[in-house]
Amino acid sequence: MIFILTAVCAFITPYIMGNIELSTILLMLHVASVIYGVFVGGFGRIGEHVMTRRLGQVNMLLQLPQQYPVSFKQVMAVFYLKDSLYYLVYSYIPLVMGVGLAAPSAGVSYRGVGVLGVTMFLAFMMGMGLSFALSALSLKSRRGTFLLSCIIFSLILLVYPLDLIPAGVVLPPLGYWASKNTGYLLISVVQSAVLASAGVLFMKERFELRQQRYTESFLSAETKLGFMGELKTMLAKEWLELVRSGSLFPAITGYSGHLLAIYFVSWLFQAGFGLPISFNVIFFSGFVGFMGVMTYSFLTNLEHNEYLNVVPVSVDMVVKSKLSIYLLLTSGITVGYVVLIGLLKGQMSMVPMGLIVSASTSLFVVAVTAYLTGLWTNTMFFGAKTILKFTAIVVPPLTVIEIASMMLQFRPQAATQVIYGSSLILFIAAALIFNRLEAKWRGTSFSYVSTGV
Repeated sequence: MIFILTAVCAFITPYIMGNIELSTILLMLHVASVIYGVFVGGFGRIGEHVMTRRLGQVNMLLQLPQQYPVSFKQVMAVFYLKDSLYYLVYSYIPLVMGVGLAAPSAGVSYRGVGVLGVTMFLAFMMGMGLSFALSALSLKSRRGTFLLSCIIFSLILLVYPLDLIPAGVVLPPLGYWASKNTGYLLISVVQSAVLASAGVLFMKERFELRQQRYTESFLSAETKLGFMGELKTMLAKEWLELVRSGSLFPAITGYSGHLLAIYFVSWLFQAGFGLPISFNVIFFSGFVGFMGVMTYSFLTNLEHNEYLNVVPVSVDMVVKSKLSIYLLLTSGITVGYVVLIGLLKGQMSMVPMGLIVSASTSLFVVAVTAYLTGLWTNTMFFGAKTILKFTAIVVPPLTVIEIASMMLQFRPQAATQVIYGSSLILFIAAALIFNRLEAKWRGTSFSYVSTGV
């Protein structure tokens, strides 16, 4: 999938970005790689979760120090190297192959494509190492974490908007393209290794078991959720597990954070890089559905549900409960996000349409996700057949809405009709899929996991 999408983008890039300077395109690619690394490298805190929580009958590899004479820092070092290799093979090799496929038509040498792959991967490793070090340090010292975060933020400000330091100095892989000095590549390798080593050194060897006591609150939660009908009991259980596991705040901030990140990246391209791109409220509203996939996956990954095999409930009931929790958590955030974008863009007149688009895309995408993956989104979504089905179902209608959003300034009447018509179709499709959830998952064991759906 990455190879195909990259190849398509590489073929069309000369036509849609032909007037943008090469230095700006290189900056965009390397900044995107750093951000990608930051998102996937924050697993320094995983040790506390793995080492202090029981996960049913699952034995995590990271729990080896509890049984064998190996330190937790050694295990995390191997885990970090494994993850680095995984993303190299999973992301950057197919990305380079995709760009290489279009290289001849763009007049780019294969050597140049290969070097670009190397520098982008080094930028990714710097972001991953930085995120790993920060997340590991946060377990030991809040003050140290705050100080390091301030240093990083100050460096970013010195690059932009103060423009006192060249971006290539802070980001050596990018510096290579400005001077063609291979010393920048060596510096990048050293910095990546230092950041990764710091993350390993910051890791704790032992984790204290945390105990918390709660007063009985299930019946009161069930009473408050009485408007959910027959799902109120399951929903009360899901809500209490979300709150007592300490996952409520991460679920809310994860969803809202990704939405704000989309706006920040678009602003960075527009204001920071000077790209002539103008995205309106409808464009951002269309992305709400995609962010919902990660939030639903997070909710289904809170616990192992095998014990429910001996309880008089079915998989479809739990899926519906997860969906209900998802809607309760995200509805208010979605409305606030669309209104905020309207205020920032000065497009409050588009907010009603934006709310309709965000509601239709969110319901449609999460319905498709639940139908295809049930309670095992974190596993099944990475099956080739599943992700191909998801892409074939979700991408076309959302692409139509995004294209129509950009046509509003040129052909407002036709674009408005397309947006409202597409949203209506998505609402109907979501309702049909929700109605089929029971038939899809009833009778399935809670132990069922498959990537071949």
